[in-house]
Amino acid sequence: DREINGLNEQLEEDARCLEHLQLQLREERSKRSEVERENSMLQDQISMLMNMLQEHGAMEEGEEVEDDGHPQ
Repeated sequence: DREINGLNEQLEEDARCLEHLQLQLREERSKRSEVERENSMLQDQISMLMNMLQEHGAMEEGEEVEDDGHPQ
């Protein structure tokens, strides 16, 4: 009987531990999703800024050609 009680207590402790680990896993997955969303947003911003820089560079090159008196 004592052995069964001990096993039941261990089983209850294991169940609590499992619940805690499942909660932690859900929290970590949620954090990961948030970080992935932020990363995607930052990548989009970087792409947009790189495009703006390239366009600005192309405009400056066009202005330099005009300054030399050569047509574009």
